[in-house]
Amino acid sequence: MLSLLLIPVTFAADPIALEVVPRAQKGLGKPSLTLVVNQGADKLDVRVDCAGAWGESHGGASAGDRITMELDVPIGTHSCTGSLSAEFSDGSAGEMPLGFEVTMLGPMEIQVPTDLINMEERTMVVMMDRQPAQVQVQAYGPGDLLLGEVSVPSLGAGPGDPIEVQWKSEGEVIRLHVVGTDVDGFWTAKDLMPWYYNIPHEDVVFESGQSKILPGEEPKLFAALDQANKVLIKYGTVAEVKLYVAGYTDTVGDKNINKRLSQARAAAIAGWYRDHGFAGEIYYQGFGEQGLAVATPDNTDQAQNRRALYVLAAEPPPISESMPKNIWTKL
Repeated sequence: MLSLLLIPVTFAADPIALEVVPRAQKGLGKPSLTLVVNQGADKLDVRVDCAGAWGESHGGASAGDRITMELDVPIGTHSCTGSLSAEFSDGSAGEMPLGFEVTMLGPMEIQVPTDLINMEERTMVVMMDRQPAQVQVQAYGPGDLLLGEVSVPSLGAGPGDPIEVQWKSEGEVIRLHVVGTDVDGFWTAKDLMPWYYNIPHEDVVFESGQSKILPGEEPKLFAALDQANKVLIKYGTVAEVKLYVAGYTDTVGDKNINKRLSQARAAAIAGWYRDHGFAGEIYYQGFGEQGLAVATPDNTDQAQNRRALYVLAAEPPPISESMPKNIWTKL
């Protein structure tokens, strides 16, 4: 708090005190100047300029009034200048210049690497781009039921340092709500949907070198679609369920041609799901000879490697041996 004693000094107590909120975060308030009126004033004029952001107030005020001016400054640190003058009810008057500094912080960023989330051990790693104070994690299950939560102090961690968090919860976790708070009390939140469901299915058989789905193969897709819709009903109220179709080939032939063929076949299956009413967003990616189900030498005819995976998730599946890249194409 900044206290202002107006000139001339003829009062037993400060007639007006100033409270400055010098720091704010974009989207979570603004810096401000508050006049705390301790003595009634017939006329009270204040004007402040902070990097072109003006705050001003004119008129009378009664004892006990609080007059707040929010300062709509851009991101950064800014010097504020201005003046305050008052004529009080007892006939006294005073004026003085104002000068202080305010800072508008940008939105705080929080990172939670998906490859460091261990759902079996209930652990994760959180990093913040500002000096952290604590991290809170809440785990939610089906129906958005709170299953468990924990708050972990930063214990001296600095900006960008990893903070290990372990929480306790029973049952299937659908959503993780992560809140990071910095040493100034500002916060940011992130929702994670770390669940993935591989739809069991019988693989579609394509003609050699082709990506057109034959009518006789459609019953396999209808069976998988039925499974996908059941998952959508179960989780759709908690998360935005998306379908990821991954295509693969064996090692026979040219690798680049196989890559394009797997992409075309994955796109064909994804398009079939869209045309037959799957309600969520659909993405596809062809991996060609990468992510083999059965490791084989080059030019090996292996039926198990001519496959596709249908994954339902709220976020792109994490990079793994079977999905070594994260370059999904949205239908």
